[in-house]
Amino acid sequence: MQQGPYPMYQPVYQAPHKPMGDYLKPIVSDFVLAVAVVVGLFLMWLGSLIWGSANTSDGINWGLGVKSFGMLILSLGLFLGGLLRNDMEKWVRLALVISGTLLVAFVGFWSASMWWGAGLF
Repeated sequence: MQQGPYPMYQPVYQAPHKPMGDYLKPIVSDFVLAVAVVVGLFLMWLGSLIWGSANTSDGINWGLGVKSFGMLILSLGLFLGGLLRNDMEKWVRLALVISGTLLVAFVGFWSASMWWGAGLF
């Protein structure tokens, strides 16, 4: 049995590779998404409570800082869940991205401080 004319040029075995989303999926698992949403909502509530009951400008600033940190965690959880979780249905992913966008647009990170600084409150 005779081999081909160039036996050294056989195809080289390449190990199968995983897409980048498979490496990042544990970062945005269902549990991590649920924790991010719950912690983000809790911090937004706590920041609004501090901001509403504060009598000094330092208390108001602390309240806005806690609220904006909760908003950051919540919006990051929604965006990363919508963009990196390719095992979810496309409508669920679309809803995650749209809800994160609407939260940033309507609630905003520092929206209350902009109104407060403008003297409208």
